[in-house]
Amino acid sequence: MASIYKLDKSWAVRLSYQENGRRQRVNKAGFPTKSAARAWATAQQAEIQKRGTSKLSKQSVSDYFQDWFDTFKKPRVAPATERRYMATKSVINAYFGNRALDSIDYADYQKFINHLSKDHKLGSVKKVHSQFHASIRKALQMGKVPADFTEGAEISGLPGKKPEDKFLELDDMQRMLEYCLNHIKFITDVDRAMYVCALLTGFRYEEVAGLTWDCVNFEKHTLTVNKAWDHVEHKFGPTKNESSMRTIKIDSRLVLMLKEWRQIVNEYMNRKHRQNPHNLVFLARSRGAVSPDTVNHLLKKMYEQGIISKPITFHGLRHTHASYLISSGISTHYISERLGHKNTIVTETTYAHLFKKKRIEEENRAMKMLEDLDHNPPKISHKNSQK
Repeated sequence: MASIYKLDKSWAVRLSYQENGRRQRVNKAGFPTKSAARAWATAQQAEIQKRGTSKLSKQSVSDYFQDWFDTFKKPRVAPATERRYMATKSVINAYFGNRALDSIDYADYQKFINHLSKDHKLGSVKKVHSQFHASIRKALQMGKVPADFTEGAEISGLPGKKPEDKFLELDDMQRMLEYCLNHIKFITDVDRAMYVCALLTGFRYEEVAGLTWDCVNFEKHTLTVNKAWDHVEHKFGPTKNESSMRTIKIDSRLVLMLKEWRQIVNEYMNRKHRQNPHNLVFLARSRGAVSPDTVNHLLKKMYEQGIISKPITFHGLRHTHASYLISSGISTHYISERLGHKNTIVTETTYAHLFKKKRIEEENRAMKMLEDLDHNPPKISHKNSQK
């Protein structure tokens, strides 16, 4: 942007612009007329624009996104998170194809978002936008695009599940626990054993599947999360983040179930003369971990059989655990640590609807206590009244 101003006997120009992500300034004085100053400023702006245009990226949008991810994200994310970024890349590639990065403008991007919103839930569109937006901000800093075309996009999408549909109510939770605990008899019941673990710990799928027997301390009643199971690569990988590395206390029911489950696994392996190559707690007959598709499919069958009253995913069992603790008045700090969240803000944001409900309940309880105080004033003794 050029600012033209008058000095005592001449005119001057102050020119500011962005180059390689940094603000630059050029000052020049001594122009005899305002027109001469404006002409110089126009010529300088054209030259700056020419220099900038020569640095813009002709790389395809999806190729740039891959390079950006490999450089700035991949070294620090877990395999599950990497798959989400790669899902975003697939969506970008399917829509933009070989379009060059510097050819995309605000309208192009909004049309992309509109296209996604027709058959994707709002949460999914927000996730794609968040990752794409982060990559383009970096592209702008590096001078690869003339503007951040993702800025200010209007995000929309199909309605997702209502918050209350993402977890089981207490009666469903109790019914599911009772059913699973009473029907863990054979190694083929590994899914039920995993459900019990998730309901009573709040662990993610990859954390439950990644448990090994050295993670279980029967004497101290604890479980330790120190790795995660990558179901695509069929091997262990890092946890979602550093906060996910944790040791939590477990109740006596889970301790007893794990002891009985270990006996079931050992008896099966001895009978079949097989080994547990990864020392997995929740070992399937295939001598590996049960896939997320399988555990979600079997959860759907439990709903169809009337064991639970609403369809739910394995991740919903984590939400169920958290909702039960919140409704029971457990502190946010403890819940955050138990779930392996980075901080309490993540917990409060994820379960905002539950905390709001709990606050309303506490508010109503407080008002009732105050009303009871008004209706039942303390009695004043005769002795005190004469003072």
